[in-house]
Amino acid sequence: MIFTRVSGMSVDTISISRRQFIAVVTAATAGAIHPRASAQDNTADRSAIVVSELRKVSQERRDRFAENSDGVTPRELNALLPEITEIELRNDSATPPHGERNLRIAAWNMERGRFWEDGAKLIREQPALRDAGVILLGEMDLGMARSENVHTTRNMADALGMNYAYAVEFLELTGGEKEERERYPGANEWGYHGNAILSRYPMLNLRMLRFSGIEKWFGDYQQRLGGRNALLAEIEVGGRAVTLCSTHLESGGAPTDDAFRTEQGRYILAEMRDYAGDSPVLLGGDLNARPNAQVVADLRAAGFDIDGANDLAANTVQRLANGRVETYAAHIDYLCPRGVEVIRSESSPAVVLAAYPPGLGGKMLGDHAIVTTELQI
Repeated sequence: MIFTRVSGMSVDTISISRRQFIAVVTAATAGAIHPRASAQDNTADRSAIVVSELRKVSQERRDRFAENSDGVTPRELNALLPEITEIELRNDSATPPHGERNLRIAAWNMERGRFWEDGAKLIREQPALRDAGVILLGEMDLGMARSENVHTTRNMADALGMNYAYAVEFLELTGGEKEERERYPGANEWGYHGNAILSRYPMLNLRMLRFSGIEKWFGDYQQRLGGRNALLAEIEVGGRAVTLCSTHLESGGAPTDDAFRTEQGRYILAEMRDYAGDSPVLLGGDLNARPNAQVVADLRAAGFDIDGANDLAANTVQRLANGRVETYAAHIDYLCPRGVEVIRSESSPAVVLAAYPPGLGGKMLGDHAIVTTELQI
């Protein structure tokens, strides 16, 4: 078995037997990621490694992972990818508001982020979004052919003059969905896909929580390594520490997927007890769950204001119908604040069409609408 091991910035190719594999995995990841103790196989892993720029996984290594000729498990392959445990942070692009205790927050699954430029225009021009101090983003590509091989999060942050943090959810070993591979046939320069936070406030104490042990995507036609995750950061608003959490829970309509989402939500809640304590928390993203799902019930029970911070009567899944953008199907995207007050108005809480120019006739910017609310910290 031949793999490439990365240690710091040094890369070397090694030949190992399956029996030797676990020893190599341990050496490759020492100090990089800290597993949460669990009686189950499905565990959550933490990483707090912050870098100014992520490292690329070479095409040669990506090809070897995709081939996986010895049938190594995704969990073991992930352990040979310390690059995807790092968090990319840029903290010097915004001047934070001083003394302001009101905060507009939005969450948006951008479906690859390929329309980041129009997305930034929408946020600047749409009244319910343009003053957002924090934007939680999901499904953001870095170096994927389907999104022109750009860093969609960095470009979005630059366009809005905001700081950003980015954590890899998946290393994509193909071009994505079948339709995406056919429409965008080029090679991926990086192959990263993940969650992000844009913030007008400096972000501190970053942590990435990966929901490991639930790797249903490797071996699927998309061939993904990594796993769903949550990205956490701390900001200060009006002199008060606030924890942010951008997440994307498991997709799919099978009962097992619903069980995965429940488990993932409970990992986040357990992490919040350690990370945030009793301080305010602003959690959001695509939970892939309806308002009556168990994971949403668990968040309510833990003190998160689901009903006050979201317009649950409005659907958040988008599609094109007769050339017009519409929401349909279900409400599955949420802002979940705890320990703060929701400011109710015509634009808070709200579901905003992800279309530009704004409105039903604009170009659809993804398959999810944007959820937003204003809070008093």
